[in-house]
Parts: sequence; structure tokens; C-alpha cells
Amino acid sequence: MEVLKLNIINPNWHPTFRSLTVLVAIVFIPFLIIYSATVYRQHFETVLEALSVAGCGMQVFFRTYFYLFQRERCRQIVEEVREQRSVYGAEDDPRMEQLFRDGTARMLFFYRLIHLMYGACFFFQLGPLIVPDPHKCNLPLPLQLPFIPPDQNVAYYCINYAHHILLNLLAVFHLLPMDGVLILALINICTRIAALQLLLQQLDEKLSVAQWQRTEHLDADLNRIIELHIATKRFARVIYNTYQMHFFTMFSMLCFVICMCMNVVARNPQSTLIPFGVASTGQLFVICMLGNVLYIASDRLKEGVYGIQWYRCTISQQKRLLFLLANAQSEIVMSAVFIPVTMTSFVAVSSE
Repeated sequence: MEVLKLNIINPNWHPTFRSLTVLVAIVFIPFLIIYSATVYRQHFETVLEALSVAGCGMQVFFRTYFYLFQRERCRQIVEEVREQRSVYGAEDDPRMEQLFRDGTARMLFFYRLIHLMYGACFFFQLGPLIVPDPHKCNLPLPLQLPFIPPDQNVAYYCINYAHHILLNLLAVFHLLPMDGVLILALINICTRIAALQLLLQQLDEKLSVAQWQRTEHLDADLNRIIELHIATKRFARVIYNTYQMHFFTMFSMLCFVICMCMNVVARNPQSTLIPFGVASTGQLFVICMLGNVLYIASDRLKEGVYGIQWYRCTISQQKRLLFLLANAQSEIVMSAVFIPVTMTSFVAVSSE
């Protein structure tokens, strides 16, 4: 975010010259794509490459509203993640502390993984050296600036080449923070569910040594579990509402990109578009896998609720556990409007 001066997590953030320049460049992406498609319209494979790059460009364009209109939600998500340790009492419980440490390690792993996948796009810049393509004027991407034809002289070619490098940097550093916050939020929900299961396990240990239906002293523990479950469901709803259109944009644009990439690679197996297709597929895979992990984790929670020795509780506590069990029946599933964000959806999209 700092690279593009779009650090909206900072409550004191305000637009700067660099951030305004980035937003103006994003606004002109659709016009650049249309212009380039008309320039290369005589060569079908190059047009397909232009359309595949257009998919990524339009993803950047449509998802810019995350920076413009979802700043408060972004800060809320990050702030809640920062406070989760104290809310769950990790400072006083070694097992809870270890659980959140493992969750943090998973966040870093997946963030670095998606960073690596996005970085694969930079292999585009080596395309003209490895596989020169005269149909693209030996440029990495099938894009060129208006009024500066790269085949006219060396200076114009260098300007267009530098423009492609800037476009790659813009796409990576624009999408990475958005998807980074998304990865952080999804793994955080999974960690919270695991923390609830740990609290249920600790409650079960206390029930096992308590007298039969003489467990009034455990009311506070049970109430805390219920309150934390409500907070987890609310947090998941915030993520759902914040990222639903992001998921829809990702699925629609990435499916389009992968389809165009497959068409190009089928015609030309040595196409420089392969790293771009791998990066796009990797982005979709990571998001769907995390959505699937969240689905499985939330499905296991109800087993954890039923698995404790609830029959040793008082009637009042059993009623509260019944409400908790009923509320845990529905799995937490992220949605892309028409399709759930799970591995089933990824496989369905890939098989098509």
C-alpha cells in the first residue's frame, strides 16, 4: 500500500500526488485496452493475448472501489485481527497463544505464496528476449501507448517497454494488499473457530470433574463461548459483505483470463502468456482453497459443541448449548454472488 501511497489502513491517510496518479492510470486502463485491441486486430492470437491482459486490467479497474469506498471496513477488519489475542485471552493461556501463533504463521505463508504467484507476472518482461514476437512489436504485452508506436524508433519502443513494467508493478501492488487483507481475514476466522473449539474442550475438561448438574460455576465460561461465537459470526458477515463483489469480479475476470490464455497456449505452446495464466490460476486456487478451509472449519464447530459432556450441565446451560448448536448448524461460506468460493467451484471452473 505504501508503494502506491494507498495505505488506507492508516487512519490519517489522505490522497497524495502519487496515489492520484495511480488512480488516473487505472481509469485509463479500459481505454488503453480498447486502443491496443484495435491496433492488433489483424492478428487473432495477439488479440486473444490483449483480451487476457484486459481481464487482469479490468479486475484492477473494478476492484479499485476497495480503496475508494471500503476504507472503514478495511480498517475495521485489520483492527479486529489485531485485537483477537486479547479478546480470546491468549496472554493467559499457553495453548491459546500457540494456536494464534500458528494462525499468524499460516497468514504469512499464504501471503508470501500469493506474492510469489503475482511475482510470476514479471517474467513477462523477459518475453522479448526469450521468444520475440514481431506481431507485438517484440513487447512483453500486446499493449501500446497512443501516438507512440513502438515500431517507429528505439525511443518509442523503450517508452512502451517501461510502460509495461509500470503496468505490471501497478497490478501487483494494487491487487496484493486487497487479497492480502482477504487472506488475513479468512485465516483469522478459521483461527477464531479453532479457538472456540479449544474453549469448548477446556469447558469439557471442567465438566468432567464437576458434580452432575452442579455446574453453575461454569456459567461465565459458557456465556463467553456464546458471545465469542456471535462475534465470530458477525466478523464473518463483515468479510462476506465486504468481499462478495470482489469474489464475483475475481471469478468472472479470472475465468475469462484463463480461457483466453488456454486459447493462446493451444495455438502457440511457446507463448509468453503462460506465466500470466499460471499467476491467474494460482490466485483463484489460493482464494478458493482458503474459502474451502473456512467451510470445513465452520462445519466442525457443531461437532465440537455436541461433543462436550453437555448432559452434565444444568438445564439452563443445556438450553443455551442447544441455541449455540442450532446457530452453528449453518456453515460459514464466502460467496461470489452466484457461486460459492470453495474448491468445488475451482474444479468446476478449471474443468470447463
